[in-house]
Amino acid sequence: MAATRRKVFVMAGAVAVLAIGIWWWVGLRHEATPAVVEGWAMPNGSGDAIHLVDSGGTGYSIAGAMWSGPDGVTHPPSNRPTCIGTDTSVKKRVQLGVVDIDDSEFGGWSHVVWVKCLD
Repeated sequence: MAATRRKVFVMAGAVAVLAIGIWWWVGLRHEATPAVVEGWAMPNGSGDAIHLVDSGGTGYSIAGAMWSGPDGVTHPPSNRPTCIGTDTSVKKRVQLGVVDIDDSEFGGWSHVVWVKCLD
């Protein structure tokens, strides 16, 4: 009899874990498609952050985004976008992937998820 109760308890636990997993997968998972904007990037002196104003006049300050060069190779944020450089007087044409974040606690903001050098 105790073995039967144990099996029922184990099965109930497994069903509960499965239900929680399905609830998390369906209810809490979020997906977003980034908007693509283009503009001229201006680096800071160390080359680890850039500023960009798109054709609509919206400004972006970017540090720590994935990036790729004209060759299409993707680099992690820890590697600086070498295609942009460090010369603050030189602008480089880039493309950004931007996701708008709507947060009821903190308001909203735009988050740059990738940078692609076009030149």
